[in-house]
Amino acid sequence: MFNTTKYLDFLRKHYLFIIPILSLAVILTIFIINILNKESRTLSSDNSTRRNNEEIISPLNNGKTEMNSMKDNINYSSYQILNYVDKLFENWVGVFDYFLFNLNISSSEESDVQNTIKKNIEKFRNDFTSGDLNFLVKEYGDLIKKECNIYKLDWRIILSIIRQESYFNPNAVSRAGAFGLMQIMPGTGNSLQNLLQLEDTKTPQNNLIAGIYYFATLVADFEFTGQEKYQFALCSYNAGLGRTIDAMTITYFLGEDYKKWDNVKENLKFLSSKSDSIQKLVWPVSKKPSYGTLDNWQEPYKYVTKVIYYYDEYKKIFESNLPGEKVSKKSSSKKIKKSKKK
Repeated sequence: MFNTTKYLDFLRKHYLFIIPILSLAVILTIFIINILNKESRTLSSDNSTRRNNEEIISPLNNGKTEMNSMKDNINYSSYQILNYVDKLFENWVGVFDYFLFNLNISSSEESDVQNTIKKNIEKFRNDFTSGDLNFLVKEYGDLIKKECNIYKLDWRIILSIIRQESYFNPNAVSRAGAFGLMQIMPGTGNSLQNLLQLEDTKTPQNNLIAGIYYFATLVADFEFTGQEKYQFALCSYNAGLGRTIDAMTITYFLGEDYKKWDNVKENLKFLSSKSDSIQKLVWPVSKKPSYGTLDNWQEPYKYVTKVIYYYDEYKKIFESNLPGEKVSKKSSSKKIKKSKKK
């Protein structure tokens, strides 16, 4: 027979132990019910969400068609809870970075990286030398101008790319296999060789013809950005067109002008695999950038900065090949100090 008196005595003696257990059980029950309800709502709206997400349009459609806004399709509150539960025991650092991002606070790691980049760029500017530029202009200047005139490119931007890519060495070969003045990758070189009907893309002349054509196609893709088309084309030349599109997509998602390079370059860091939280918000279907993650996002960041710096310096030395451009006050025959050998 059930003894009520003994039961009540037991509760009185052990209430400090029993109450926390019961409270924990109630909290866990409520939490599980909420999660199940949210998953049910998510599944019920999955088809419409997928359909909306698949209709996202690249911002490179001549600048006339904007991407469909994804912000209206995401319940931020429920996503934060689900993301927290999902990552709780898998990746504490990822969860921490996610909530820091939502508070608009940069992690100490990102701040350290940004400071390092700024210091490196400042050092690079202080140590700048023109390199063996006179030799390149003497040997290939006319060819570069001729090709640039075809595509209405400023030939001085090509000089800047060559300075960064190969340091004016026509026989340069990178560890990745890129070769020549314009450092063309083998696969790209084969495609350009067939397209332009060249015998090869390894001789200095053909390397320039192929490289200038390739860069011109990238510039054409970003004509809608106006004066900053060179910056976006340079980022694509270094990291790939797709990576640039992904960075612009993130910039648009954050409510910033994706046609401004200063905005886009600061969001390159979100292409890192460590930024999977924001990637899930921008690409809720695939959960990652359309063209893959980019852990070495610092490289295109610094690459564009350096090439544009060279470009500004060379504009002080050489006249433009484009009609209507302001003529440089300094003569193109100005002697340039050769850099020290590496």
